Amino acid sequence: MATVLIKYKTDVKFTHEQVLKIMEQSANETFRGMPHLLSKQFCFDIETGEGLSVYLWESRAHAEAYSTPEWKVYFEKKFGAVPHLEYYETLITLDNRTDDILYG
Repeated sequence: MATVLIKYKTDVKFTHEQVLKIMEQSANETFRGMPHLLSKQFCFDIETGEGLSVYLWESRAHAEAYSTPEWKVYFEKKFGAVPHLEYYETLITLDNRTDDILYG
């Protein structure tokens, strides 16, 4: 498994409601049921304009296949920010909701 952190900072002054709407739409229209994506967390600090997305993919290859140059252009247009990506090998994931431990 692979965890990808996408960090960004925007100068656009979003309200909490605007960010929530954008992220909810993205979750439902883009990420729900996406093959090879196990989970995604949407995080944003309204005060600083800093955002963080945490993706858990089946593999790094799947993560890299998603983060294309076209995706980066789309992201920049949507949030007015350049995304910074960090890739990590996921060794263990604990899910307390299902009382399960997954091994990467």
